[in-house]
Amino acid sequence: MMNMRPTVPDLQIDVSNALPLVGDHRSVEGSADVTMRDGYDLVLELGDGITWRFDLRRIAGALEITGAVAGSVGLSCFRCLEDFTYQLSLTLKEHALWLNGEEEQDSETAEDYVVTDGIIDLEPVLRDAVALALPAKRVCDESCKGLCARCGANLNTEPCSCVALPADSRLSPLADLKKRLEGAGDASP
Repeated sequence: MMNMRPTVPDLQIDVSNALPLVGDHRSVEGSADVTMRDGYDLVLELGDGITWRFDLRRIAGALEITGAVAGSVGLSCFRCLEDFTYQLSLTLKEHALWLNGEEEQDSETAEDYVVTDGIIDLEPVLRDAVALALPAKRVCDESCKGLCARCGANLNTEPCSCVALPADSRLSPLADLKKRLEGAGDASP
């Protein structure tokens, strides 16, 4: 099946001619939109939601990638399911193994961070950096009340008329323990 999404054009860099000697460096800049599919699948598409500037420097046997990424990413709140914008600002420093034509990649080398035939694909580096910078707990606001578990009402925007169910009597020993622990924390020596 052919991948029909538009690719970000300036992430595949020919470094063989631009960085022929150890110590040579080059800067690259670009922008893209970050789309989150199914909550976790991060995709880069044409756009200007985030911008980056990377400095590529050839070192012995590898390529050093340093730079900064900034912009905004659209996310969905895990509590209320509303969309919100997350501001992103990060710096990164990575290395990509530079394989010569006769060298073979071993099984311990990450496939994405490799200069092959003089080409480095920066998309995996950028995608991984952005994914790791996103919050694990994606909420629109720390005070977000979420959705009612019974009727599905967004408790941030509308009141819920559901009647609260009584607590399960099997949990009463835990409630008693909680009260004792909270009481022990209040006592002064």
